[in-house]
Amino acid sequence: MMRSHGECSIHSADRLLWIVVSGGINYEFACHYRDTVRAAARALGPGPWLRVTDLRHWQLGGPEVIPPLQELMQWCEGHELAHSINIVSMVNLQKHMLDQMMAGVARRSQRHLARSVEEASQQVQQLAPALDLAPLLAAAYPGH
Repeated sequence: MMRSHGECSIHSADRLLWIVVSGGINYEFACHYRDTVRAAARALGPGPWLRVTDLRHWQLGGPEVIPPLQELMQWCEGHELAHSINIVSMVNLQKHMLDQMMAGVARRSQRHLARSVEEASQQVQQLAPALDLAPLLAAAYPGH
């Protein structure tokens, strides 16, 4: 059995999922991630939702991770994802992987890129002004 690589944590508040991904990922991780994100999004209930994914510490993965991540993108687009905000550090590399994940997926949502948690938080506040991000950020980034 292959050992799963990478780590992810998912936090939710109202209509928002805030996901932090780190490490290099493999196929096993990608499948687990796909299923975990779907379950968390289902738990938000019906209606449009937002997803913030902090990819600053994501060390990418090989081509085998693309199919399950593509399945996840397809599912999100078919289940009322309104906006996705990706926090990136290696813009070109990470954007290239994101583009590969979205290849052939009909996009209904709007994708935004941010370079920091602060920038992503500002984008969320513009999209969902009533949302109090403080407890979610404290849970997602303990000790910061």
